[in-house]
Amino acid sequence: MAHEAVRTDLPAVGLPFSWGVRWRDLVFVAGQGSLGADGKVVEGDIRSQTRRTLENFRRVVGAARSDMDHVLSTTVYLRDLNDFAAMNEVYATFFPREPRPARATVRADLLFGMKVEIQGIAYVPES
Repeated sequence: MAHEAVRTDLPAVGLPFSWGVRWRDLVFVAGQGSLGADGKVVEGDIRSQTRRTLENFRRVVGAARSDMDHVLSTTVYLRDLNDFAAMNEVYATFFPREPRPARATVRADLLFGMKVEIQGIAYVPES
């Protein structure tokens, strides 16, 4: 099986990447941010940006025929590590079941003024 782009309704942002790539029973989710339907960053505090980011992440995972219960690993990029506790509070609501994904969190300068970006890998269960 060749790898394939995951088709979503997320906006095109004019950059050369796929929102997700599926290969066999894995989906690799590109870094998601708090983008709205117009492709622009939805402004707000870290909680609202994290919520929007994870909603976008969930859309990619769902388009690959998986769900948040099958996310294996994430990397969270924060513009300001002082936002960790607030980000983590929202993050936990998207991953309430054990085992939660393995995760790394790092400080990064993010594109478009985003406060948070999250990428990851999910398992696609058999239908």
